[in-house]
Amino acid sequence: MMITQRNSYIDLIDRNIMPFVQYGDYPDRYPALSAFTFDKYFYLELKEASREIFAIFENVVKIFQQAPKTFQAQMDIPFKLLPFLNIPNALNLSTWLSRFDFVIDENNDFKVIEINSDTPCAIIEAYYVNQIAADSFGYKNPNFGEEQRLTNFLYQLKQKISPPQINLRDGNFNSTRPFIFSCFDDYIEDFGTTKYLMDLMQVNSPAADVEFVSFYELQVDDEGLLLPDGRHAGAIYRLHPMEILIEETATDGSDLGVMFLEKYAEGKFEMFNPPEAIIMQNKSFLALVWQIYLSGKFFNSHEAEIIERYMLPSYFEEDLNLIDSGEFIKKPIWGREGRNISIIDGATKNTIYEHQIENPDEVVCRESNKFMYQKFVRTPKFEALTDSGHLEGFTTFSCFMLGDKPSAVYCRFSQEKVIGTEAYFVPLLES
Repeated sequence: MMITQRNSYIDLIDRNIMPFVQYGDYPDRYPALSAFTFDKYFYLELKEASREIFAIFENVVKIFQQAPKTFQAQMDIPFKLLPFLNIPNALNLSTWLSRFDFVIDENNDFKVIEINSDTPCAIIEAYYVNQIAADSFGYKNPNFGEEQRLTNFLYQLKQKISPPQINLRDGNFNSTRPFIFSCFDDYIEDFGTTKYLMDLMQVNSPAADVEFVSFYELQVDDEGLLLPDGRHAGAIYRLHPMEILIEETATDGSDLGVMFLEKYAEGKFEMFNPPEAIIMQNKSFLALVWQIYLSGKFFNSHEAEIIERYMLPSYFEEDLNLIDSGEFIKKPIWGREGRNISIIDGATKNTIYEHQIENPDEVVCRESNKFMYQKFVRTPKFEALTDSGHLEGFTTFSCFMLGDKPSAVYCRFSQEKVIGTEAYFVPLLES
């Protein structure tokens, strides 16, 4: 159900926390003026589905890591990345902070369409703004308490991978190897998200032990990540896609991305998310899960039931001949924000819809000619109130994961059947 109000909750959002309420040249503000309400069971299922699928995905990551390098390369994992995808990490999970995206079909059943396991955004919207909207509308917040859970998660993570060092002589904290939060600070959404997470970690940490350093200012030397003041980072949260990072070069032409990961592999610093998060981020990972499911040789009956219930038939490009009917979304396996997505007819393989986004050149993603194919779901239409008025369109519903535990939920809305950069954030409330 959609609800609206006379005075907008948007006016209550602290722009220092969420600086991208008004974004770029878009005529409308990013948050919708209305909200969606669902009962608690809707959110319980969304979270339980995420928990179950995450466990399955983690097991498939292990299969991928044990596969021959030739197979890994077929999934278009950058060759330079392959040596860094089997390094043990502190949480023993391939991704530490991730976000599942779902659609609901005509029967109101959840279907997972992807997992953002490497550099998930929309964190501020789910953990901070959703509470403002709930208070303003006078409804329960399905994310109540999740910001504190995220704060605790970040504190425990820091204690595990980069605890503060105390100087026994004077009792002060020795911040010679701080926990660094980093992104390209001229990209406002990434900067806002990175700073928000940093601020939450600082709640329970010495301020000098957690700080922001732009990717523009980081260097790599023999001791790891060199900071502008001559110190080295003990750990880094990086909001920069791993498939892009691995290809970064220095001004002298040397492989900066490879040097970065080599120092990580040598234990010079810890990284959040770890490099292997890129395995799930690869869109063809869903085709791998589906292929293993069809083989009938790996999943137990409960896991197979979860896959049948919440996943969609998904295929590698070389298995396109297995599709003989229905409509399928053609996705570039390194695509982001709906870029270069189309819908094909399964029988004829002809394109019947091409998704166009504004400013496609501004979407940061790895160029690739490889695609995967996922069954297209006709979803129910929703209505939202925006600065442009009442719009009819489509939604995705998301669930964040803190490690292997489901956390905050989030929703995007768009008039387009394939949701991309033009989408609005719509608060989720509990009826």
